[in-house]
Amino acid sequence: MGLFPPGRCVDLGTGHGSFARQAASLGWSVTGVDARTQRFPEDERVTWLQADIREMDLEEYDVVLCLGLFYHLTIDDQLDLLRRASGRPLIIDTHLDHGSHAHPLSEPVTIGGFKGRMYHEPGHLTSSWGNQESFWPDLPSFHRMLEENDYRALTFEPWLFSDRTFFLALPFARLDDVD
Repeated sequence: MGLFPPGRCVDLGTGHGSFARQAASLGWSVTGVDARTQRFPEDERVTWLQADIREMDLEEYDVVLCLGLFYHLTIDDQLDLLRRASGRPLIIDTHLDHGSHAHPLSEPVTIGGFKGRMYHEPGHLTSSWGNQESFWPDLPSFHRMLEENDYRALTFEPWLFSDRTFFLALPFARLDDVD
């Protein structure tokens, strides 16, 4: 978040709101959005909104946080989210298909030209909202998804886990703004 001057950001699938609260501590005007309110903390610095992120208008935000959410979406919802976020920086923390996982994933699939694996959502408080399966793209497909929506991704190294890390997805037009 320190790469950008504080403005308005949205934390999609905020859950317990730790990232939303960290952004507020850095001077951002933050909206934390989740379909479930059970884990919303008490923090007046953040506007807490119960909503399905698939219906969120993202136009008013300067930065979109998608931390621990992307891998809970179907491929159609992932592509729709990238289209709606287009033009603004997007910080993503996600699992990707790297071939071997501690998670029970399907055999490899190709959907709409994107390769990856399906994950059966277990129905827990931290599971997807409204879909039984989600799509974990492989790394080349993930980069292609971003590029087709005018993003270039910078990868945080080392990876948090063998199949999960953070990505800073910058709109092509904003790449010159980052050193």
